Amino acid sequence: MPKLKDLEAKFLTTQAPYDRFEETESLEKAQGMSFLCPKCFAKNGGPAGTHSVICWFADRGVPDSLGPKPGRWRPQGTGMDDLTFVGPGAASVLLTTGCCWHGFVKNGSAE
Repeated sequence: MPKLKDLEAKFLTTQAPYDRFEETESLEKAQGMSFLCPKCFAKNGGPAGTHSVICWFADRGVPDSLGPKPGRWRPQGTGMDDLTFVGPGAASVLLTTGCCWHGFVKNGSAE
């Protein structure tokens, strides 16, 4: 189970018209995150040819219409090193296209 930092994870913010994302260092300011797909990272032996996964956080001002959707996650932790997605709502991440990775963000890792 790779660490999020090994998967080049970044906290993201966005604002209307929601066509650009910016990085932020702070979980408190983040509206979501991106990281390299752990399934494809393992298959490809690293980042080359590996797509990104975007997870928007619930109740952080991101409209439900912004993709990827419909999932919205509740982050818990102090930062990237101990980040965990918790309920209520989605706790796992399921990609319904492409490689169809299904996993969890737990204790700073994607598994």
